[in-house]
Amino acid sequence: MSTYASGGMDTFRSHNFVSFQELHKPEIQSTTVNKFNETLSGFLSLAGAVKPTKSIQYTRYEKERRMPKILADNAGAGAAGASVTFTFASAAQTSFGSFSPYDTGVPSATTAVPVRKYDLIMIPPATGIATADSYIKCLVTAVTTTTFAATPLDSTKAIPDLSAGDVEIVIYGNAHGEGTGFQKALATRVTPYTENLQIVKHKYEVTGTEKLQALWVDDDRTKAMLPGEADAYLQMLNFVDLTCLVGEGLSNTALSDDFIDGTFESDAPISTTNGVITQALDGGNTLNYSSITGVTLADLYSYITTIDKQSAEKVNMLNVGIELDQQLDRELGNRVSNGAISYGVFNFSQEKAINLCFNKIKLGAYTYEKRCLKAMNDLQTLGADNFDFPYEGLMLPMGVAKVEGGDEQGAVVPILRKRYLANYGESREMKIVYFDGLNQSDEGTDREEVRYLSHVGIELQAKNKSGYWQRA
Repeated sequence: MSTYASGGMDTFRSHNFVSFQELHKPEIQSTTVNKFNETLSGFLSLAGAVKPTKSIQYTRYEKERRMPKILADNAGAGAAGASVTFTFASAAQTSFGSFSPYDTGVPSATTAVPVRKYDLIMIPPATGIATADSYIKCLVTAVTTTTFAATPLDSTKAIPDLSAGDVEIVIYGNAHGEGTGFQKALATRVTPYTENLQIVKHKYEVTGTEKLQALWVDDDRTKAMLPGEADAYLQMLNFVDLTCLVGEGLSNTALSDDFIDGTFESDAPISTTNGVITQALDGGNTLNYSSITGVTLADLYSYITTIDKQSAEKVNMLNVGIELDQQLDRELGNRVSNGAISYGVFNFSQEKAINLCFNKIKLGAYTYEKRCLKAMNDLQTLGADNFDFPYEGLMLPMGVAKVEGGDEQGAVVPILRKRYLANYGESREMKIVYFDGLNQSDEGTDREEVRYLSHVGIELQAKNKSGYWQRA
């Protein structure tokens, strides 16, 4: 007996507002909306400089400062016109091996110091404000590897008591008798700075079935692009950018050993790289500002004095988080008072609004090109809760460095550069490989993947000219 069917019914709908025939087609938006800005503003594009390297480790050499300077103390004040013996601080002594490079089994060391016999020096007062007439100018009469003796040029002046701690003493020249020979030579040291490239990987995969599914929304993919691949590519760019920003070199041997002895991976040594923020914090000029007052004009003027001593560039790019960006605008905008515009100008548009957005700050001889760096404010990364990056800023010189030696000798190169592994016509700056499991895997797995690999690092040359601003 066949199953009963009622057939036609005496109603035109099954429930309110819905056709009994159930044939209404829902209206679905044909496009998706990107709720958040996932890109990091192209930090490395801002640097505008990349250079390949043929090794997983790259080294640059930077000259130390040319002019010598003493750091020392003494056992107490001397009498008027009397000689006083000073003891070098350890930082003013440089020990180096003194043996044949082919016979390292003979441990011997020699110590070098910055001052020489017959040097003319200036000693500041022990306390109080040092003015031009308060310095004691002396002639160095004897030097050892640990001490030197100095005698005032003026017999009425006495060398002050510097026994409380090491003091910087300036060498301003030297003096020799007629017909005498030369003193010891001065050599400027060259310091190597070594960085590693770091491997960053990411992938995206879909099944062969999912790849061909029709979607409610339109997409712009072609046969060569998997659904969702654009997101995976942007995720990879973010991983690379963040690595070049905040990466840190691996120094824990216990962790690095794990990648060699098979605990995590078998025969897979790992190396990590120092990001530009890490390098700036290590050798740059830090501005610690009050979390209560924020950055003040007094802070900025004081900071200029600090970086000028480092021969900083006169024009610098200041990459700031959103909180520091707005705080600087407020600080400068406070110059607008009593109807007078001291900072900021009228934009005589229809609204006649006052522009209090300061994209360029010029104080004294220095200019800061201010730019809000989105990476510092992204809620999913550096702008997450309990991270202070929105209140911080990375100062980078907008200048170039002249290479003293090597294959780039004489060349003018950007102070900040992205490095990546490349050789024999192949680059690993951003390597993208497609994998079809159905055709390429031994098991015939019905999955398709897009794989990303980047072997990169960042190079901040003359990092003493860079800086980092943060709340104290």
